[in-house]
Amino acid sequence: MNILIAGCSSAGAKLAGELCREGHDVSVVDPYESAQSLLPDDYTGYFTTGLLIDEDVLKNAGIENCEALAAVSEDDSVNIMVAQLAQTVFGIKRVVASLQDPFREEKFKSLIPTICPTNISVSSLRGCLLREETGRVTFGSATMDIRLMPVPEHLIGVRASEIGARKGESVIGVYRPGTGLTLTADDRVNLCKDDCLVVARIVD
Repeated sequence: MNILIAGCSSAGAKLAGELCREGHDVSVVDPYESAQSLLPDDYTGYFTTGLLIDEDVLKNAGIENCEALAAVSEDDSVNIMVAQLAQTVFGIKRVVASLQDPFREEKFKSLIPTICPTNISVSSLRGCLLREETGRVTFGSATMDIRLMPVPEHLIGVRASEIGARKGESVIGVYRPGTGLTLTADDRVNLCKDDCLVVARIVD
């Protein structure tokens, strides 16, 4: 796949290296020539210097031949504009913008596919602090955390299907040692002391 990465940030450089190793044709564009030093030694793609929101610069970087674009500069506003240019001017369908500001990401995610590293980091840090076992699933540009949470004492004996959850979360199952996973839709499940709730939460 031909992929353009707009912004040679640390994330952009790492992404470019990984995509190259997987056999994709990658081009990176950044306003600063010095950013090229962030690319891994085995990077075999192209590098172009220029303003990311300049259509001519994007053309020189190969955007007209690209099938996908990731806008990952350190400036949220630039990433939004580059993603919109890619979609509306160049007709690229696979576009994603990295937005550090959770409030801005919430505002623009209905207009362009977005990823919020801040939300993802906070979710991971929370899981480590609370010692919750977590996993992560990605659907398109949406990221969902699934974690195991010990059953609170006041819920012991309650049916799993009757449990409410905080806004933005859903209790999707119960994990019981020695038995395995049961979905909350099964009304026969009453919570025991050693059970863990399986909680899903969209983090981005």
